[in-house]
Amino acid sequence: MPTGTLQRKVRSSAELQEVCLRTLRKCPGFERVDAILIQPRDNVEGAANWTVAAVRPRVDNQYLRGARETIGRLQQTYELNPAEAHVRNVKRRG
Repeated sequence: MPTGTLQRKVRSSAELQEVCLRTLRKCPGFERVDAILIQPRDNVEGAANWTVAAVRPRVDNQYLRGARETIGRLQQTYELNPAEAHVRNVKRRG
């Protein structure tokens, strides 16, 4: 693979939520989190096409800031299934 080329693994929203939950539970303040909400976002060239929209129960902002690097790594590793992201974006706009 050429340097600088990033190949993300395509996952469904449900799969992304599970991966994020499993990974973020290892971060301070996230130990009791039992649900993650993934939200599609417009994909600017090279950027992630999803974001973590919410965690349940909520965590303090200091813990969210502390988890930014972990979330960033997840976004670099995984891509929301483009068909699913498109359907969700159409529903939000319509």
